Amino acid sequence: SMKTPSIKKYYYPPIELLDRSKSTLSTDIDSVNHQRRIIDSTFQDFRIGAQVVNFTKGPTVTLFEVALNPGVNVEKVRTIARNLQMNLAVRSIRILAPIPGKPYVGIEVPNSKNEIVYFGDLLARPEFLNDGNPLNVVLGLDISGKPVYADISKMPHGLIAGVTGSGKSVCINCMIVSMLYKAHPDELKMILIDPKVVEFSNYDDIPHLATPIITDPKLATASLRWAVEEMENRYQLFRHNRVRDIVTYNQLASRLPNIKKLPYIVIIIDELADLMSVASNDVEEYIRRIAQKARAAGIHLIVATQRPSTDIIKGTIKANIPTRIAFAVSSQVDSITILDKSGAEKLLGRGDMLYHDGIQERRVQGAYLSFEEIVDVTNYLREHHQANFIFSEEELKEKVLATINQFGNDVDATQDEYFPLIAKYVVENNVASINVIQQVFSIGFNRAKKIMEALEELGVVSVGQEKKAREVLVSLDELDDILANI
Repeated sequence: SMKTPSIKKYYYPPIELLDRSKSTLSTDIDSVNHQRRIIDSTFQDFRIGAQVVNFTKGPTVTLFEVALNPGVNVEKVRTIARNLQMNLAVRSIRILAPIPGKPYVGIEVPNSKNEIVYFGDLLARPEFLNDGNPLNVVLGLDISGKPVYADISKMPHGLIAGVTGSGKSVCINCMIVSMLYKAHPDELKMILIDPKVVEFSNYDDIPHLATPIITDPKLATASLRWAVEEMENRYQLFRHNRVRDIVTYNQLASRLPNIKKLPYIVIIIDELADLMSVASNDVEEYIRRIAQKARAAGIHLIVATQRPSTDIIKGTIKANIPTRIAFAVSSQVDSITILDKSGAEKLLGRGDMLYHDGIQERRVQGAYLSFEEIVDVTNYLREHHQANFIFSEEELKEKVLATINQFGNDVDATQDEYFPLIAKYVVENNVASINVIQQVFSIGFNRAKKIMEALEELGVVSVGQEKKAREVLVSLDELDDILANI
């Protein structure tokens, strides 16, 4: 299914193209102690038996650990949250009542001075750069100053939300550039979908693209359909070679000369809303199918949106995408849509995120990667390599047309993705009615009629006659033989 010309040598971009920090994280202990005293005296003012016993200063926020006297209700701290915020003179605070796994209540307070977390610092660490995993990407630093990396192969799909200026786009760029530094173009291909036409234009013609950057929502839908088909093709390859997933398949390929390794495919959509407004049913269906079963095939989805409302992030999409990254959003409702709870509306912007990896949630300060750095890295790649697409815009346009005149006379109805499902349904339920098929599978009349006529030609159902229902002529076993011979 894949016809990529392979690249002989990949010139990995040099680390020197990236900015690095001049100093280590400063510990401005005075301002932290000042905040600590304010918190303690606020407790005293309200006669709450509690005091700060510990703190951890991160790049953006400091976590104060508060011990409660015996008999003090944990919820008491929440009741004075607004007063704490006012006395500390900060834009927002976050209360963890309690801190998961600790006998303390947590109060997260923004630092008076932000530390920039440099992408280059996190990328250049040998334990990251040489880990041999092209899908492990840079996120940022956690509250205790530990680097946080995200392994896309374990995600296996991610949902990212945040308003303009929240740091969402920078985070996506960090993911892409991490992969450019770690992955040979033969082992990883990206499909970048950018209906806003601004986010991804820097990545034009780099060797890791599966197809030119996609800005037209119709072509975007077709590329998701391509990914669904690629996923099915890969599963057939796996079955044929008796392997479980892309990892075992590629191990086989490195031993056998006639089997070619399959690249991982990472699909990044930056602005889901723009796709949903054009073709929401198709997009939702393709995303659901990819998210449900593409992991073993090595196909991964990263979906970003500024408007995490329920009409855009439909339940089916959310249910199948376990990893969530929330940057600052505009309301509590939006936070609940993306994280299933409030909190993201209190984030500080500029890379401040809640990262939920499906098990635990961490507050992370996202790494910063400048526009100039992205230009330098991608220029370097363009100077040293040709683009190396798997499929062209023309092929996508043909897919769009095929979907539109689905199923004009030139298209064989037995090739319709619903054909085998409908055939089984008809035989199992002994109903050969076009109307029923239309309702059960929510497809149009012409498409249902074409499929029914194809079943008639194959002898699965009787010839349609006026006023008389068609009959089902075969058993399930016989149907399996018929389908196997198409």
